[in-house]
Amino acid sequence: MAAVGEAEARMISERTIAALAAAKARGVRLGNLKNLPDAQAAGHQTMIQDADDHATKVLATIREIVRAGTVSVHKIASAMNERGIPTRRGGSWHGTSILNTIGRCGFQTVSDVLASA
Repeated sequence: MAAVGEAEARMISERTIAALAAAKARGVRLGNLKNLPDAQAAGHQTMIQDADDHATKVLATIREIVRAGTVSVHKIASAMNERGIPTRRGGSWHGTSILNTIGRCGFQTVSDVLASA
């Protein structure tokens, strides 16, 4: 009886796999899609908040570098890399990442950062 039950379970599994593959081939989206937009929105908000928090943390270091006379975003990025300060994702700083970071803190230029200090 056990062998018959195992064979039946295997056949059910094969039929289910085949049916799901056929549905997918027809373009049917599989899975629970009911809460997908909400989950995506929540994840997006979390990512934005994490980036804003990191920008706030490193702004003091950027201000310190600017006060020392470095006004080029590329040179600021080099100084951040030399100090071993990682970006939010753990990578290297570039001019654009400096601009994005100060932009998250409400500044448009490096001069604005210096003026607010």
